[in-house]
Amino acid sequence: MDEQPNRSDSADRTVVDEMRELGQSLSALGRTAFKGGRVLSVEVLRSVRAIVDKAKDEIDRMAAADKRPPE
Repeated sequence: MDEQPNRSDSADRTVVDEMRELGQSLSALGRTAFKGGRVLSVEVLRSVRAIVDKAKDEIDRMAAADKRPPE
């Protein structure tokens, strides 16, 4: 008997793959920010932190929009 792949399983794998890729991107961001020890000035670190804070706010906004029921 032929079994068709469950769409939910496929979607779950896609989410898992995307979460893994996101983790790798965040890890690369951390390595970039902290490579070589303390080579960035306080001003640059503050700017980077502001960018990360803005990204967090955008992610929160996107997540909230994704949870809304379709119109």
